[in-house]
Amino acid sequence: MAITILKTADDKKHYIHFLMDHYSKMILGCSVENSSKPKAIRDLLEQAYLEHKNKEPIIFVTDGGVENVNSTVRYFLDTTNQDIKHLIAQKDIPFSNSKIEAFNKIIKHQFLLPQNLTNSKQLETALVADVLTYNTIRPQLSLQGNTPQETFLGKLIALKSYKSHFFEHKSLRISDNQQNSCKGCK
Repeated sequence: MAITILKTADDKKHYIHFLMDHYSKMILGCSVENSSKPKAIRDLLEQAYLEHKNKEPIIFVTDGGVENVNSTVRYFLDTTNQDIKHLIAQKDIPFSNSKIEAFNKIIKHQFLLPQNLTNSKQLETALVADVLTYNTIRPQLSLQGNTPQETFLGKLIALKSYKSHFFEHKSLRISDNQQNSCKGCK
C-alpha cells in the first residue's frame, strides 16, 4: 500500500491510494481522495481481501506513515482473524515497499502527467484505463515478460515471451503517441 500525490491543471492536489500484490506487481485497487485517508486504505484492503482471500495468511506491507498505522486500519485487520498480518517496511522487515513506490513513479510520469489532466473526474477516468494497461498489457522485465495480471493468475514466468510482449506494447505506444496533438514529435 502506498499513496502518491498528483496536482491537476485546476491546481488541486489529489491523493491516490494504491494497493499492490507484492509478488505479481498487480494493482488490486486504487482510489482518489482529497487527502490521505485511513478509511480509503481500509476500504481498498477490505475489498481486495474479500475478492482475493485464500488459505494462506496475507502479509500487508506499508511504510510507517500515520495513514497506514492507525485505529481505522488496525480495527479492520483485527476482524480478519489474523488472516492479514501488517508489517512495517524497514521496521518489522529489513526491506522497503519499493515495488509500489516504483509503481507510483511509473504511473505518474509515464501515464498520468503526460495527459495534462484538468480535474479529478479526468484523473479518475485516466486511472481506470492506465491501471488496466499496467496490469494487463504492459510487460514487466522483472516478471520476465509477463504482465502483472498474468503472473497474479499463475502464468509461469518465461523470458522468451518478453520480446513479443515488448514489441507489441511498443507498437501500441507508438500508435498512441501518433494520435497526440503534438505535431513536432512525429
